[in-house]
Amino acid sequence: MRKALYSTVAVLIATSPIAAGAAEVTPEGAQAIEKSLTYYLPQSVIDTGFLKVTPGSKRYEMSVDLQKLVDMFKSPDFTISGLKPFVHYLTPQDDGLWKVELNDHLNVSGSFMAEGTKNDFTYTIDKMVFDGLYDPTIYNFPKATQTFEKLQFKTQGTNPKSILATIDRMVSDSSAVKRADGLVDFDGTFTGSKLSEVIEDPTTGQVTMAAGAMNGTVSVDGVNTVALRDLIIFVADLARANPQQLTVDQDRQLKELIKANMPFVENLAETIGFSDVKINAQGMDASLGELTYNIAFNGIRNDSEVSFGMSARDLVMPAGILPPGTEPAVPESASFGVAVKGLDLKGMFDYLVANADFSKNEPLTKEQSDELGKIVLGDGMIKVDFRDVTVKSANYDMALSGTMRVDPNKSDKPEADITITARDFDKTVAYLQQTGQTVPEFGQAAFMALAFKGFGAAQPDGTVIWNMKIDAAGDVTVNGQPMKF
Repeated sequence: MRKALYSTVAVLIATSPIAAGAAEVTPEGAQAIEKSLTYYLPQSVIDTGFLKVTPGSKRYEMSVDLQKLVDMFKSPDFTISGLKPFVHYLTPQDDGLWKVELNDHLNVSGSFMAEGTKNDFTYTIDKMVFDGLYDPTIYNFPKATQTFEKLQFKTQGTNPKSILATIDRMVSDSSAVKRADGLVDFDGTFTGSKLSEVIEDPTTGQVTMAAGAMNGTVSVDGVNTVALRDLIIFVADLARANPQQLTVDQDRQLKELIKANMPFVENLAETIGFSDVKINAQGMDASLGELTYNIAFNGIRNDSEVSFGMSARDLVMPAGILPPGTEPAVPESASFGVAVKGLDLKGMFDYLVANADFSKNEPLTKEQSDELGKIVLGDGMIKVDFRDVTVKSANYDMALSGTMRVDPNKSDKPEADITITARDFDKTVAYLQQTGQTVPEFGQAAFMALAFKGFGAAQPDGTVIWNMKIDAAGDVTVNGQPMKF
């Protein structure tokens, strides 16, 4: 609910034609703000009076009453109570910016139906604060800080299954910087402390997941905020008019707006990490010192790339779950990264703009739709990079990198060029041999490791490298030596 509120307010402000105004606060100014914030909303929504702007001595008071919106869609499958208006304060600055403030709390309860079962819920936030500066020239906040304290969400089903999620504190800071070329770079950081979720289920028992802290960063570079706002407003205008189909002129406008926004972003990257992670289920405890994931995208280009990565360290398995003597085999750290690259997304959009006719019910013919897929892959192959794939412990240190090409129509016959690196491999073999005296499977693994070492390229420092290649015919070589399987 709180996230929905911020999304609603942010979209209203970012897409509204609020002008850089003088510092004077007037009733006429309040009416202008209210009208601009609700201009693109359906009249039925405006008529609820969910948003009101009133002038004060030095600032405007903006009240957002989400309960009035909820009342528009009353349903026996969803109820909510305690939802009170949120009050934002808008203060015009002498430099044309607007200071936006909120200091409030949330305490709501209700019920919803899920899979035929009634679930009661409560959602509380002891304190929530927003403090930001809004710049009408970039339709966004050059600087903003949000703080939430003591968040709690609880559901109780009739089965009876319950979920309790809590966060002690969350803080996010964001910035938007306008560059000389007119594009805008966005950056943000966020932190959280004492996150937990407890699931009570009569079938599986209690499951508890917790993290001592969370932190993350996000960056979005090279956004044409003016063109993006124009596109959003164009779509909003269409939604408001609800035409059966676009006119020829609207088709032209839409294509021009798409071209004006290309490549939409120059780069997008997000990283989120959790530390001191603990999991308890069925009386067993597991933990991680750190768990991190990241995503990245370089925009709509002729060589677009999407990547994803995860890493973990200090893994502790539940006591007694592993065979005696095998505990040292648990990795101390591991990471995995993969990227799909060489996607001609710009070529796809260029073809769409050049050939689609949005004034028709079917903008593209079947042949044209098929052509879009061919353009994206270029030579018809999905290209995958493996990056930062590692697994380490006191007894082994392995890494993998390389590329793979896959024909979607022949996914069982990939082409690959993969390099596996094992540092201090003799130490790994010795560990397997020693542990194999009590764990037969490790003895078998030691035999296989010695066999594979024979195919590897030994380095002076004890590292062993295997370069494995698979060609289009399915032939395999390891360090240039043909292999038969």
